Amino acid sequence: MDNEIEGMIRLDLRDYLAKDGFTLDLKESTADSFKMRRASEILIVREREDGVWGYFNPHDDNDKGTIIQYLQRRRGAGFTLGHAKNHLRGYAGGAFRGSIVPGVPRPMFQPTRNLSHIPKRWDGFNAVWGLPRYLEGRGITLETVKAYASALRMDRKGNVLFAHTNDDGQVVGYEIKGTDFDGFAKGGVRILCRMGHKDGGGEPAKLALTESGVDALSLAQLVGRTDTLFLSTGGALSPYTLNAIKAAAARYPEAEILLGFDADMAGDDFAAKVEQALQGREGVRRIVPKAKDWNDQLRLGARQPTP
Repeated sequence: MDNEIEGMIRLDLRDYLAKDGFTLDLKESTADSFKMRRASEILIVREREDGVWGYFNPHDDNDKGTIIQYLQRRRGAGFTLGHAKNHLRGYAGGAFRGSIVPGVPRPMFQPTRNLSHIPKRWDGFNAVWGLPRYLEGRGITLETVKAYASALRMDRKGNVLFAHTNDDGQVVGYEIKGTDFDGFAKGGVRILCRMGHKDGGGEPAKLALTESGVDALSLAQLVGRTDTLFLSTGGALSPYTLNAIKAAAARYPEAEILLGFDADMAGDDFAAKVEQALQGREGVRRIVPKAKDWNDQLRLGARQPTP
């Protein structure tokens, strides 16, 4: 799948459906499953753990998929993938990006299911004392790993784990990164992986958002700042994540917020949604890597000017 399609299927499908005549049924929706109606038509919309938005029709087993399948099914057999890309390009750079679904609140979501097994599992993993082979291959140095080791663990397969925590500091999930594997904790919740500045050192000067823990480490290594709290979304912007970003912005009102998402359409979409969620807060700006993401830039050897 090409990068353009990868970005398009991560656009918030609720927004597109609202523009296509659907409305949200608030009473029948939950924090992570949204029922949308258009006349007699009903679709259930969800964001997957990998950040892809999908839907299904509870009355038609063949009507399901991403925004691409939604378009192809309704435009007919002649509506190709190329047609879908051309159609969506107009939205990706315009009003569709980051728009608000009529009737969709932006609540302070918190996970409701029992996550007590996640910190127990996390405590059973090995602490990171040296330089994991995977991170070494991504250009991360031992010095950087030591600086942010409290947010890291390793599993028995050598994968590096990045803790996602709630606002109380409890581990509720973790990114899993390895040479042959890229995933997230089964049964966990993506909120934010928080690395760097601690409360004991006063308020951080900057909050830097990235799409992955590896990108957060890479940006930290590139800029060499110790006054910054680096935050990874784990590749998705769930309601839980947006809530946590808003809470961090409120907690540190003087901190500048850097939107360091990938240099692609999905990254631009992430940045637009965060800006919208922060509702005009001052001191928010987009920073863009010189390659697709911060790790690619790090491995290319292009140092980032201090943002």
